[in-house]
Amino acid sequence: MSGSYAERLTPGVWRGTCGLREYEESTIDAKAKKIAELIRNATYTVVLTGAGISTSCGIPDFRGPNGVWTREERGEAPPTGKSFDSAEPSFTHRMLVQLARKGLLHFLISQNVDGLHMRSGFPRE
Repeated sequence: MSGSYAERLTPGVWRGTCGLREYEESTIDAKAKKIAELIRNATYTVVLTGAGISTSCGIPDFRGPNGVWTREERGEAPPTGKSFDSAEPSFTHRMLVQLARKGLLHFLISQNVDGLHMRSGFPRE
């Protein structure tokens, strides 16, 4: 099959708000401390991931400032990124594996089709 994953997507009708920043730099430390506290105090932790977890691996997201759908709305070509085969799991992928191994993460749900959770060592079961 030729073309990137982004080029093969079927145009959609509603995709949510596109082009927004994913985070504000000034709030990251406070949010990291809060999530760590929530995980430590949780009885059962479930994580849901989407395209944003793989952007640092070189795979484009959809709604971010340079996302596939954002660029489409602006009439631009889809962003080029790494192929799923050449992308490597990120720090975040690996940390989710560590949380699972320590018994702090009980279930991972992902919308992603890039295979990076599996390649990071996250168990299928």
